Amino acid sequence: MKVLILTFVSILFMSSFSGAQTAIDINDANYKFKFSLTPDWNSRKTEETNKQDAISYSYDKTDGKMALMLLAFKVNEVKNLTDFIYTLEKDLTLNIPKREGDYTDFDSGNYDGKMAEYKDTEFSEVIYYYRTKISEGNNYTYLLRFIVPAMYYNSSVLAEIKKIAGNFSPVIE
Repeated sequence: MKVLILTFVSILFMSSFSGAQTAIDINDANYKFKFSLTPDWNSRKTEETNKQDAISYSYDKTDGKMALMLLAFKVNEVKNLTDFIYTLEKDLTLNIPKREGDYTDFDSGNYDGKMAEYKDTEFSEVIYYYRTKISEGNNYTYLLRFIVPAMYYNSSVLAEIKKIAGNFSPVIE
């Protein structure tokens, strides 16, 4: 009985301690973007190409119910968003499932993008595609991908995805 009580108290202590942790802020000055994640995410991997023209960030939720991938690319001019999306959807190494429904467009002035849902029997995914629209200077394109096992995909997960995507923004100078 003492062991059970100690275990219960330990769980309460740990849960209150974990609630006191701060958000994870990602601010990449080289690829001109920023966003933040709640403390229940872990960084899995960050990789940059040898040419330093693309970078990949990977994160997992600590409960194992969602993964996040961010790809950022430096480009010399304003990229055609449709071509960018087509190229990534057809990239076999990304293994993106079949798209469900239409794209949702958004425009925030100096950058715009599209969002779509993708599904197969194993996973439901939500992918946001962004591009900067700077007439003079470097431009960037981004893929923000959320991967959720199909059994965990629901309205609360979708709300969390929208919240994270809502605080992602290219840093336009």
